[in-house]
Amino acid sequence: MTLSRRNLLGAALALPVLAACGNNEAAASADGRKKVRLTYGAISVPKTRGVFEKTLNDQGIDVEWVGPFPNHAPTLQAVATNTADFSFGGSSTPADQALLSGNKLVYVAWSSSTPRTSAIIVRPESGINSVKDLAGKNVAVNKAGLGEFLLVAALEKYNVPRDSVTFTYLNPPDAAPAFGSGKVDAWSIWSGPLELAQVQYKAKSIFTDGTELDKQIDFGTYLVREDYAKKEADTIKKVIAAYKAEQDWANANPADAQKIGNAVAKYPDAVVDLLVKNNVQVTWSLINDDGISQLQAGADWLTDHKVLSGKINIADHAVKL
Repeated sequence: MTLSRRNLLGAALALPVLAACGNNEAAASADGRKKVRLTYGAISVPKTRGVFEKTLNDQGIDVEWVGPFPNHAPTLQAVATNTADFSFGGSSTPADQALLSGNKLVYVAWSSSTPRTSAIIVRPESGINSVKDLAGKNVAVNKAGLGEFLLVAALEKYNVPRDSVTFTYLNPPDAAPAFGSGKVDAWSIWSGPLELAQVQYKAKSIFTDGTELDKQIDFGTYLVREDYAKKEADTIKKVIAAYKAEQDWANANPADAQKIGNAVAKYPDAVVDLLVKNNVQVTWSLINDDGISQLQAGADWLTDHKVLSGKINIADHAVKL
């Protein structure tokens, strides 16, 4: 499982440039301790298990949790406006768009998942049995995010004209009831909400990232402000090392990790069982040359397919520590 699951609606997704406000929260206190503000999502093993926080506490770093957030874009906004220090490990697609919108953020860590379980799902009574059946239908996606990219990729693979499908831009909390009530015909979504829809609505997948795409385009990512990266390299390395240790534990203990992480989401047991069955394994690293290369390849695809608003050079927005 990933440490957290992965944008804001409409204009909020563009993440307009916002000046940082307030003092840098990582500044050392009088006793030499530091505080780091970390965003979290519906499933958060580090926040719930307690080991992560103790690890950092023992190194002189106090943790303040900010959230929960439904997906990555609002955490990026929180970091850009200096109400948090780290985005929460979500999709690289909205992160790229935030950077293109001028936000002074940088990549400091990335992750890759196997298997990739994001999917386009439909209700069993929808009459939709394949991607080709989406012509003339409306599909819920998160704008400039994983959901939109997956739908674009599916339509391209099966030669369905993009303009024949209505992209309905919704965040997961709004997309779920729209999907369940039939206000949208399909939903392009990632793990967590995906399994919940499978249990609640008997949703079935008509396109799955890991089985129908030959390469990974979207990655897990952590970003901080540029000024924070310059001042707090040691803090960043300690935080990322603690996150990686949590992920290594979660990889080895998927059942325990899902149950612990579910303290916020409170998914039904049947959903947790599906998440455990997926046994997603995540590899973690500070940003390195391989990460920059992989993120660049994904960004180039997203730009070419007009999911992103322009071309981005990842190396200009990445810090190797």
